[in-house]
Amino acid sequence: MSNFTALDTPEILALLFQPPPDAADDRPANAQDILLAVAPDISLRCRFYRSAPDAPTLLYFHGGSESCASFNTEGDNYVRHGINVFLASYRGYCRSTGTPSVSSMMSDGRNILAMAVEWLAGQSYSGPLFVMGRSLGSVSAIDVVQDHEDMVKGLFIESGFGETAPLLLALGAAPAVVPTTEAECFDNLRKIAAIKLPTLIFHGARDAVVPVVHAEKLQAVAGARNKQFFIIPGAAHDTVSTTGGNLYYQKIKEFMDTVCGLNTWRQRRREFKRGGTGESA
Repeated sequence: MSNFTALDTPEILALLFQPPPDAADDRPANAQDILLAVAPDISLRCRFYRSAPDAPTLLYFHGGSESCASFNTEGDNYVRHGINVFLASYRGYCRSTGTPSVSSMMSDGRNILAMAVEWLAGQSYSGPLFVMGRSLGSVSAIDVVQDHEDMVKGLFIESGFGETAPLLLALGAAPAVVPTTEAECFDNLRKIAAIKLPTLIFHGARDAVVPVVHAEKLQAVAGARNKQFFIIPGAAHDTVSTTGGNLYYQKIKEFMDTVCGLNTWRQRRREFKRGGTGESA
């Protein structure tokens, strides 16, 4: 496993981590902030958007220029579609303590998964857990799912990437500071190839940061038998969900229901025999 020293340089960290300015506390009524102590003197301020105790929960790793405040509208959209969201955070983001780095992001991601599972159980949230990563967050999502497939039901990736060097160059890194081998980097392609859980990947057709061809590589090597890939017409790197609109969230919920056996012909037949419509909620 890489120790990520090749990525933990000032030049690269400044490109990967761009915490937005700290905003006033605009936490919506259906959300609560949770402090997770991931290391001595380091606490991450995560946010939970609640739909229902038995609803599926999405452990979500956001992009490098996003935060809790920028996710509120998106969090509300998930809640309206019957999905809880446990929004992870990074050091230095959303009033979390510490300074962001690649090595801390990777170790913190694994701690966040374990702590989120414990917190959800303690709060009597009994629905299945899925993991999602957007942009830089795809790194944490792929990493934690690869190591803990027994703890989650499936993986979602939005605007993710397979190879690190093309991303860094697209962000403006000088070629001289870009590591030469993927083994020194995030290694997303190798990791996702080992993941057998159901996987859904979204990507914008007009993504200029991570062109679609790189997402296609991620999809091609994904080890899941149940995997889906959706290119959103007209969407750029940061506008996949807004361009996709309600259909984007409906597809995520439909995928969750199918993985959990709630959207199959057998389930519809059982509902029909009970006098139902056969349509999923």
